Amino acid sequence: MTTDRRQEILDAALRSFNEKGVAATTVDDVRRLSGASVGSLYHHFGGKDELAEELYLEILRDYQRGFLAVLGRERDAERGIKGIVRHHVRWVRRNPERARYLLRGRPPGSDAVRDLNRELFRATAAWLEPHVEAGRVRRLPLDLTYAIMAGPAQEYSRHWLEGRMRSPAREAERELAEAAWRALATDGG
Repeated sequence: MTTDRRQEILDAALRSFNEKGVAATTVDDVRRLSGASVGSLYHHFGGKDELAEELYLEILRDYQRGFLAVLGRERDAERGIKGIVRHHVRWVRRNPERARYLLRGRPPGSDAVRDLNRELFRATAAWLEPHVEAGRVRRLPLDLTYAIMAGPAQEYSRHWLEGRMRSPAREAERELAEAAWRALATDGG
């Protein structure tokens, strides 16, 4: 029952944070939406800031699991880079409320978020290095490679979440994946 209550509180927080914003949401808003008592909410989370961070971490872990799964199964540079872009677009389309919260930006000063992101970048660098050494992928600083690979898909996703994209999802996914590969391949894809 405890896990269910915790998840109910996280789900209620997500709804309220997305509707009102984190700053405008009160603990009482989350309590009312979740049906939890004040004691239960504080039992699971030390307060609104901890709740906001835990929600962000839960969503980030879910997103990163899919990202890392692509790296784990794709040995080919082109399929891997395109797969990462496709994962991003598909994850956002399947999880729009969670994506809205995630794309708003991480909670300030979160060591746990910083640690998760460091691990993702380490795994990405380890996956990329053999492809760079083999001459398939351009040698660039990792932050730049990541921005080229994921940045356009993130921007597309932000617009899609706001209802401003008219491109069919499959077309966008295909074109963004192809563009990332062309930008990172040593021979221009």
